[in-house]
Amino acid sequence: MKAACYQGLREISCEDVEKPVIQEPTDIIVKVAACGICGSDLHSYKLGLFPEISLETPKGRIPGHEFSGDVVEIGSAVEGIKVGDRVAAIAMGGMAEYARVGNAFLGMTVYKLPDEVSYEEAATIEPLATSLHAARKGRPAEGQNIVVFGAGIIGLGIIQCLKAMGLNFRQIIAVDVSDRRLDMARRMGADVTLNAVRENVHERVEAIAGTQPFMLMPDAGSYPLVDIVYDAVGYIMERPGVPVFQQAIHMAKEEGTVVVFGIFEQNLNLDLSDMVTKQVNIHGSFAYTFDDLADSLELIRSGKVDRRALVSHECSVDQCKEAFETQANFDGSVKVLIKP
Repeated sequence: MKAACYQGLREISCEDVEKPVIQEPTDIIVKVAACGICGSDLHSYKLGLFPEISLETPKGRIPGHEFSGDVVEIGSAVEGIKVGDRVAAIAMGGMAEYARVGNAFLGMTVYKLPDEVSYEEAATIEPLATSLHAARKGRPAEGQNIVVFGAGIIGLGIIQCLKAMGLNFRQIIAVDVSDRRLDMARRMGADVTLNAVRENVHERVEAIAGTQPFMLMPDAGSYPLVDIVYDAVGYIMERPGVPVFQQAIHMAKEEGTVVVFGIFEQNLNLDLSDMVTKQVNIHGSFAYTFDDLADSLELIRSGKVDRRALVSHECSVDQCKEAFETQANFDGSVKVLIKP
C-alpha cells in the first residue's frame, strides 16, 4: 500500500509498504479516507520531535494520528464495531491507505460517525477535542474579555468552542500574523482580530478591553481587563520575538488566567514577575479526555461548529511532501488533509 514516510528533517516521501494486519484480538483495520497534518506532525517534519507519534516501518516512519475511514477488518474480540462502519480513530500511521487501530474500543480509540459528519470533518475531531479541552481549562464565564493568540487549527477551534458554549462574552480577540487566518477567526466568531506584525497588540487590547489599576501596587500602573488569555502558539524558532507566553502574562488582569497549549521549540528566558505580583493563574493544556472527543463529535454533528470551513487543502499520499510544505506555510494554509 501507499504511505507517507519520514526520511529525515524536512524529508517525506510516498513509499510502498506492507498493508497492516490484525495482530491482536482487539485490533481493527481501517481503510483511511482522510488524515489531518497535526502541529505535532509538523514539528516532527521540521525538527525531528515526537518520533513516538509515528509508526515505524522499514521504509521510514508513517505519521498521522487524526484520521477517518471505513472498517475493513476486525479482530475476534472487538465489540460494537463491524466491517463497513464509518469511524474516526485515534491511532498511529494514518497517512496511508490502511491503518491498524490497536485496542479498538468504542468511545475511546474509535468513534462511529453519524450520517451528518463527513470523513473530512471527522479527521478534525482530534484537534477539536484538544481545543475543547483547552477552552474548558480557562473556565470561561459570562461578560469576560478573552484573547486567543494563534489562529491555527487549535486556536480557531478554541474560538469555535467558546462560541458553542453560548456564553455572552464581552469580546473575543484573536491575534495572529496571517490575515488569512485572522479572516477565518472572524468567520468562526472572533469579535476583533489583530495582526501582530502590523499592530501593537498590547496597546490595542487595552483600547478594546479597557484597563484597571494594579490594586495591590497602585504605583505600578494598570493592565488590560483581560480575563483569559489562550496561548495556542508556544514558541516557533522561525518567528523570533517576545514569546506569546510572556505577552499573555503581561496582558492578563490581576488573578486572570493564562492557558498554554502551544509547543515550545526551544527553551526560553522569561520574566515571571507579573505572574507573581498579579497572581495570574497558569494552566497547561495537553491533548484531551474521552469526553472531550465524544463532545467534539456532537458539536460537529449538531452543526454548532463548522469544521469543513477550516480544511484549506486536500492532497493525495503521492503529494505528501507538498502537503507538509503547504501546512508549514502559516500564511497560506489552515488545515491540510491527506486523502489516500
